[in-house]
Amino acid sequence: MLRICTLTQDSREDAKTMLPEAVSFHGHLGPYLVLGMRMGLLARSFLKPKNQDDLKAVIEVRLAPPVSCVVDGVQVASGCTLGKGTIQLSEVSDRILAKFQGHNGMCTIRVKSQVFDELLEGTSKGTDEDIRRMAEDVMTRSDSDLFEIVPTL
Repeated sequence: MLRICTLTQDSREDAKTMLPEAVSFHGHLGPYLVLGMRMGLLARSFLKPKNQDDLKAVIEVRLAPPVSCVVDGVQVASGCTLGKGTIQLSEVSDRILAKFQGHNGMCTIRVKSQVFDELLEGTSKGTDEDIRRMAEDVMTRSDSDLFEIVPTL
């Protein structure tokens, strides 16, 4: 039986440090970029890859902005990239989920349904300022508020 993972280190502090790099890579700040970045940081924290090529990801996501911005966040934080072929994308419309695999196991990280629904509604109606505030909110919420994490070792 799979168990929900509880990590001792929260991804918020590492995300704050990495945020300027992620925004530079992606082009702007948004909540989906922050979600992806935190997912990538959690995967690295849990799986502890040996090097940049040790981690692979399959991301299930809506392949249109703004939701697809998650992919850029994952790339920056995890080291998995489309160019290296260490990310595969799968189109879905009802969730954001990433399956990470490293030398010592796998970890599935899913954005909680309530968070996904809140962001969809907010980004569809929001102004640029609203979007920035949503990104800041995602940055400050705990991992357990945002994600369901299931390890498979």
